[in-house]
Amino acid sequence: MTTTVTLYTNRDLHSVIALNTVRCLQLTTTMKILLILMSLGYLAHGARILAVLPFPSKSHSIMHYTIFNLMAQRGHEVVVYSVYPPPYSIANLTYTHLPSGLSEMTNSWTLELFHEIAGSTNFYGCTALGVFALTTAACEDVFKNENIKELLESDQHFDLIFFEFTFGQESLSVFSHKFKAPIINFQGFTTWSLIDWVAGNSLSISHIPEASSFSFTNKMTFKERLQNFLSTVLTFLSYHFEHLPNQQRLVEQYYKDPSMPHVSQMLKEISITFINSQKSLEYPRPYTPNMIPIGGAHISTHMTPLPKDIKTFVDNAKQGLIFFSLGTFVPEHNMPSKYIQAFVNAFKRLPQKVLWKTGIENIPGLPENVKLSKWVPQPTVLGHPNCVLFLTHGGLFSQHETFYAGVPVVGIPFFTEQRFNMKFYESLGVGIKLELNDVTEEAVYKAITTILNNPSYQENAKRVSSIVRDQPMSPADTVVFWVEYVLRHGGAPHLKPASVYLRWYELLMVDVILVMFVITSLILFICYFIIRRVSSLCFGNTRHISSTKKKN
Repeated sequence: MTTTVTLYTNRDLHSVIALNTVRCLQLTTTMKILLILMSLGYLAHGARILAVLPFPSKSHSIMHYTIFNLMAQRGHEVVVYSVYPPPYSIANLTYTHLPSGLSEMTNSWTLELFHEIAGSTNFYGCTALGVFALTTAACEDVFKNENIKELLESDQHFDLIFFEFTFGQESLSVFSHKFKAPIINFQGFTTWSLIDWVAGNSLSISHIPEASSFSFTNKMTFKERLQNFLSTVLTFLSYHFEHLPNQQRLVEQYYKDPSMPHVSQMLKEISITFINSQKSLEYPRPYTPNMIPIGGAHISTHMTPLPKDIKTFVDNAKQGLIFFSLGTFVPEHNMPSKYIQAFVNAFKRLPQKVLWKTGIENIPGLPENVKLSKWVPQPTVLGHPNCVLFLTHGGLFSQHETFYAGVPVVGIPFFTEQRFNMKFYESLGVGIKLELNDVTEEAVYKAITTILNNPSYQENAKRVSSIVRDQPMSPADTVVFWVEYVLRHGGAPHLKPASVYLRWYELLMVDVILVMFVITSLILFICYFIIRRVSSLCFGNTRHISSTKKKN
């Protein structure tokens, strides 16, 4: 075999490299043009997406409209029935208001009542079951709505149904049955046992705590594992024997179609579930292919410029800015004055400026270093170089924004899930938890100064931020890809593991265990019978020989 070696001069070598570079650039340009043409071709056949969202959670709606905006930008038509209108104008989106008695009820809550409902827990956990009673009422409001009745009686066509299916809204599966469209489920919290069960994911009870019930870490003691197990079992029993029957009752009462499967069967029609988490922002756990973490997808669309007065205030915070917000669900307008004054007095003692997002318009004795605002673009504030601390409730949406920005946290949790998040903050060394009942001027001041005076909190927050930003695909791009993947592949049933379709006793191997128990018991019984029979024969022969000897 002859090998030909070509020798180049430096000038020739440069010419070859330049020629290959041009070819690569031409190829790259051609590929870009093809991708654009393919995208335009796909957009020409945009899908119709229906979303029904009756639960009054402002933070959830922020993520909802982020997803809808991304879909609308891709040329899809989105039809939304929701408690909240779009926060900004979105082309290709049609909005219909859903009045909710639940929304009116939550607006009238006092802080004490809210704290009692949100913070109640016990040895057995199961705190999510209280939410199911609220969401069932919200679903009934949906079916009573005249616009919804018209929708269910219409001959419209939809390619995809989007709702928070596993947030106690299983009866809304009637829309999937009516329009023969696959379901994309959105889980506004982190995943937990019921979500795993519905998706066919493994139940990691021994090392993944129920975020809705306990603020444990993934290194649980025996007592904590026992509590985690009991909470999971009791939650499942209540879910299947109380909650799902209530949801089925709504279906039978308001959607009288005999061909409609039971809601428990409609759970199997979920194509994928979007989880409001990131794999790098939670305890390591398994995920099946139909569970897609998208935590932080809303950040890019909410990095809007600061209003002029707020920008001036933040820019002038040369000694640092503390951002204070208890989110959108906490009724802080009814917060007792002792808590308000505790915050005010603690802020007076700080050299840093404090931007306080609150609906409270007038607070007596407010110091000059504190500015009140009803609304601010939270990710933009947290991303400002002067921001040194976030004082918040520890909710999941805030968690993504905080970790992305690399800012340490003092958390005042209300829900068990927020306590779970704050426990995670503490395990990472990026935050301190402060219970509402412990809020005093001194406690607030101590928590804030502990973080500001200890550089490790800032260092850990920056380290976590670098981990969060290091992803192969942004959460927003992940949303777009998987929604269109489901559309391209007819609901993508191949993503669902066979465990989705197994009965509970098959999934837990109860039938196999029972058969093995019966077989083992039968074998032991036979062995026992044989041994006893042989022993009896041997003992009988021995007695016979002994009696014979005596006669002789």
